[in-house]
Amino acid sequence: MNRTLAPVFEPVETITLPKYELQQLDNGVPVYIINEGEQEVVKIELMFKAGKWYETKNLVSDLTNRMLREGTSKHNAKAIADAFDFYGASINTGAGFETAGAVLYSLTKHVDRLLPLFHEVFTDSIFPQGELDTILTNRQQRLLVDMKKNDYLANRAFVSTLFGTEHPYGRVTEPEHFLNVNADDLKAYFKRYYNASNLTIMVSGKFNAELIKSLNKFFGNKDWTGTVAETNITHPVNSSKQLVHHTERADSVQSALAIGNLSINKTHPDFMKLSVLNTIFGGYFGSRLMSNIREEKGYTYGIYSSFVSYPHHGFIEIGTEVGKDVRESAMKEIEREINLLRSEPVGEEELMIVKNYLSGKILRSVDGPLKFSETLKGLILYNQDTDYILDLLKTVRNVTSAELHALANQYLDYSKMYKISVG
Repeated sequence: MNRTLAPVFEPVETITLPKYELQQLDNGVPVYIINEGEQEVVKIELMFKAGKWYETKNLVSDLTNRMLREGTSKHNAKAIADAFDFYGASINTGAGFETAGAVLYSLTKHVDRLLPLFHEVFTDSIFPQGELDTILTNRQQRLLVDMKKNDYLANRAFVSTLFGTEHPYGRVTEPEHFLNVNADDLKAYFKRYYNASNLTIMVSGKFNAELIKSLNKFFGNKDWTGTVAETNITHPVNSSKQLVHHTERADSVQSALAIGNLSINKTHPDFMKLSVLNTIFGGYFGSRLMSNIREEKGYTYGIYSSFVSYPHHGFIEIGTEVGKDVRESAMKEIEREINLLRSEPVGEEELMIVKNYLSGKILRSVDGPLKFSETLKGLILYNQDTDYILDLLKTVRNVTSAELHALANQYLDYSKMYKISVG
């Protein structure tokens, strides 16, 4: 091997996707199975329709999920934590806008010992008020600390400006909200949404068929029933009519910026091509925003842009922190870069670099069963199949500079964007 010569570059033209299988437990719970890999590790993820979209009181979805590990009728929080630690396993809970649940990581040889407790956590949680009081106090104190950070405040203001303070995507937490939640709220939410009718399971890693039988034994119980989550819930968007919002903080040495507007989400046919345009604009370290505002001007350590997709809405956001004395200059440079994309087609060399970068990123998203499970989960959320991945790669490889130029004029208009600044 001649190490003075760079390896031959091979563009990613096709992808061989990991195989998966869809089965059902006895009670109808769908189970996505990705049985591949070399390591004796398994990941079991439970996804309930129990996210923020369904709550009627702020914090209930998040706290219900957070409290699952804090005690059942048989085990307290310490016993639950010790049991998972003993086998070198971990359980991570989390609640989003549309779903909530948990992920169990375990060595394959130990997973059968952990499934009974994993099941117990999701069927027999008792939400002890003492544990809840501690979490509420800690979370409230953390919020007070976060509310002293400019970037945190800017992002809060941005989503509230886009969606309105009553919309799940725009509703933010205030310190007084922690005083309005109690264990009864969480118990009612748990009973309503954490049941087999709202559950999807994903199993990935290297394991044998007995694991699916064990899952069916615990999570396939036909008596574990409940009401299906509402499919007709709507939340009206109430965007601000004022485009410019500034919060003055005289003692700050930096200003946080959040700029953008409502846009399309992943289900729109333009979204794939927009991912290419956004990468050029501000979606990776070699982007135009980064090259200009970080490398050339030295205004910031980092700046990004992203087209954010949620099942019900999408938006574009540009975010950064800059020195307070260059806030206006940074905003003018952001506007300049947008106008440049609208006025001049992207050069072929720059476009090819981004195409190769995104092709590699797509390839990494399906590299191994655990990575692929994350990608598959995102597809399930939008009722899409794995053809989306292949179509995305094809679109990335074939999109033209002329198409991106047209998209820039359609979706990027600085004059219509909200400009949020804190500092």
